[in-house]
Amino acid sequence: MYKIELSDAPEEWGMSKIFVEKENQAIESGIFRCDPGQSLPMHTHNDGDEYCYLFEGKGIFVIDNEEIEVQTGELIKIPKGILHRSYNVSDRPFSSFYLVCP
Repeated sequence: MYKIELSDAPEEWGMSKIFVEKENQAIESGIFRCDPGQSLPMHTHNDGDEYCYLFEGKGIFVIDNEEIEVQTGELIKIPKGILHRSYNVSDRPFSSFYLVCP
């Protein structure tokens, strides 16, 4: 057992904190925050499905061109290989725990 040192990674759209990176593990997990008026870029995860649990605020997820509003306490599944992004139209940041796994 060992302790993992975490550091914030500032992004144009907010902040991300990666707990486990896929390079050395079967899964990827972390936290991201999307600031008001910002958007994460379109991307895919080809190694597994992504699960996002919002623990603060609300956001819009665009999954395969379908917009889905997600609020605090809700979980969303993004299937493997599907183009997606999220954005924030509210006046408060939203924060999400995410997990990508096969």
